[in-house]
Amino acid sequence: MTYHHLTKEERTRFDCLLQAGLSIANIALALNRHASTLYRERRRNRMGRYSCRGYDGRLAQSIARRRASQTNSRPRIAAKVYQQARRYLTRLDLSPAQIARRLPISPEWLYQWIYRQIAAGYQWDKHLRSGRVARHDRHSGRLAARARMTKAQSIHQRPVAANDRLEFGHLEADLVLGRQDCRGAILVVKERASRLTLLAKVARRNSKTVMRALAKLVRPYQGEIKTLTTDNGSEFIRHADFAKRMNCQVYVCDPHSPWQRGQVEGENKNVRQYFPKGFNVDRVGQKRIKAAERKLNLRPRVVLNNYCSLEVANHLSSVALRY
Repeated sequence: MTYHHLTKEERTRFDCLLQAGLSIANIALALNRHASTLYRERRRNRMGRYSCRGYDGRLAQSIARRRASQTNSRPRIAAKVYQQARRYLTRLDLSPAQIARRLPISPEWLYQWIYRQIAAGYQWDKHLRSGRVARHDRHSGRLAARARMTKAQSIHQRPVAANDRLEFGHLEADLVLGRQDCRGAILVVKERASRLTLLAKVARRNSKTVMRALAKLVRPYQGEIKTLTTDNGSEFIRHADFAKRMNCQVYVCDPHSPWQRGQVEGENKNVRQYFPKGFNVDRVGQKRIKAAERKLNLRPRVVLNNYCSLEVANHLSSVALRY
């Protein structure tokens, strides 16, 4: 049941039933309350430790009303603390987190106070890093990203030539992440027909950085790229710009369906051999990434009749990739 404070009528009935000699458990059933609630009520609002009466409904209601009126009646933070916080913000442009290191106040409390002042007419948004004038839902950007991704074509519309690996130029892309505190990632691109793997480091996982790195990575095959398949993550939002630049079609998998991009998902496991989970991707150099790419593309594969991906890609495409 949803908890709420006892009402005046409930306290009166509680008092009467206690005088009648009923146990707390039976009274809880009669009031449709949890027994722990009634035990706390009697303990907090008793008349006195040595009183024979023990509990009085009218007195308990008075004590509860007085306690509620005193809640937050005094300021939790001194005015001089707010004054100093205002100086730090408006004169030194310190962030709420930096201010909290110098004053006995939390960053969240400062954010709430700052945005209340902005709503009241103070132009303090120019002193914030974000420049926002109001708080935003932390998930609103992700939800908007998902909505934009729905404009891409579904993987169920991908042509047969891509599904059956009948020709060169059908790509799948994904990101391999490192430690949770790392901002970057490794971009993995897999060509379906030749099983060619292309790797690149991205400094940030935002869509602008990822799609720019993707376009640079596949630039040698620009005239031969026909499709690109990604998941519906926010890092691939700018798929329209990539499709226009490369003159190709972009397809998006269903949510939570990694098997629909089985080609690149399987290659991610091979990439993990060189960049295991928990590695610091921010300290990985491009030279090391290209060395791993070379080893992956020179592996003989049974599915390619023991040819390596580099040999098949050079045969199917007009670009001769060399290391």
